[in-house]
Amino acid sequence: MWHRMAKRGTILAIVLVFIACKSLSQELSHQVMVPAAGVITAGSVDLSQTVGEAVVEIFAFEDYAVTQGFQQPSMIFRSGTKPEGTGVKAYPNPVSDILTIELFGETARSFVITIVNIYGSVVRNEELNFMGPYWYKLEEPVEDLAPGLYLVIVFSRDKVVRRTIKIEKM
Repeated sequence: MWHRMAKRGTILAIVLVFIACKSLSQELSHQVMVPAAGVITAGSVDLSQTVGEAVVEIFAFEDYAVTQGFQQPSMIFRSGTKPEGTGVKAYPNPVSDILTIELFGETARSFVITIVNIYGSVVRNEELNFMGPYWYKLEEPVEDLAPGLYLVIVFSRDKVVRRTIKIEKM
């Protein structure tokens, strides 16, 4: 009888050690730390890179890009001329399916973009970081939101940009 209880205790102790090890272990994500990175902007193409990243191939077509490699670059294809100065736009208004939030500026900046409903509840939240001049169009799907009024609040971490835009969801 003692022998069985000792065996159960040993098994229980081993299981608890495995659970503790799993809960305290670390996971390796598919991200690269960016202590020495760079962003190059040429016209309507942005290329970002980090030191030590694997080779990345880019096959660009009209509306999309196919890439391969450990760290996928962010490439945004745009048509038109980059707006002058620093600003924020949100359109269309009223919106039914996709809300476009356009950010542009000449200086590196970090943004927090929050969409809140008329009751003040946050329904979307996103952070964006730009390392140099930027022109970015964030396309936010809103078809799952209830019809009504929403506020798009955009502010920069350095407190230079602060904009609140009222949007009607149809």
